[in-house]
Amino acid sequence: MVKTTYANIYREPNFSSEMITQALFFETLEVQSEHDNWLKISQWDGYEGYVHKFYLCNVDANEGDSAILTDRLTPIYTAPDSINISMLAPFGSRISYSQYTDHWCHLKLDSLDYYFKAPEKINTPITRDTLIDHCNRLIGSPYLWGGKTPLGYDCSGFVQEVFKSVDINLKRDTSQQIEDNRFPSIELSSAQRGDIMFFDFKKKGVDHVGICYGDDQVIHCGGYVKIQSIHDDTHKKLLDYIVEIKSIKNHLNG
Repeated sequence: MVKTTYANIYREPNFSSEMITQALFFETLEVQSEHDNWLKISQWDGYEGYVHKFYLCNVDANEGDSAILTDRLTPIYTAPDSINISMLAPFGSRISYSQYTDHWCHLKLDSLDYYFKAPEKINTPITRDTLIDHCNRLIGSPYLWGGKTPLGYDCSGFVQEVFKSVDINLKRDTSQQIEDNRFPSIELSSAQRGDIMFFDFKKKGVDHVGICYGDDQVIHCGGYVKIQSIHDDTHKKLLDYIVEIKSIKNHLNG
């Protein structure tokens, strides 16, 4: 289990290798093999890579409730006092916890006790407005190849984590996300807030993804997380590079 804010995952078992993705705080990783101080792991989405052991700890039993954190960064404390911060858990972290008081939650990690303020209620309806609200919380996050936290996202990592925050699991890479047949393809004229928009800037199939924001706008991580008109031609006119749009209507329940 990841005991730090996030864990970098590399293509090969060394720090000079390419970072291909990240695992978030409290995420459980499936170990496939051991390579000195490195582990080859598989994540919840099937993504594989190598992580250094110092990011990880043994799993402690945390029976009780579970929550996906939807604040940009959630302070994790060593005592229920709002003073002793141990780390900041990023947006999208899923934490199992027990209720400590009305305002505090308790979890154990690496045989240590931690506390965080009670999160928003989960199991709220999945709506387009909820999805866009979660997008808005991440505006300004910088671009980072392989990134999956507000400290740095790549385009597909941003989309994956926003959808995971409403319990919709997507694959990691843009090339995988566009092949997801759970989401029907639609025309631009039918696109609504929350639908997934795919782009091809290099004319090789697909290489970018964002989320429809409404009014011919998309929120995406292009340099940083931002809202941009598809007609904006200051760099590349996004409208000219749209290759597919997928509807999320079948996954809404409110």
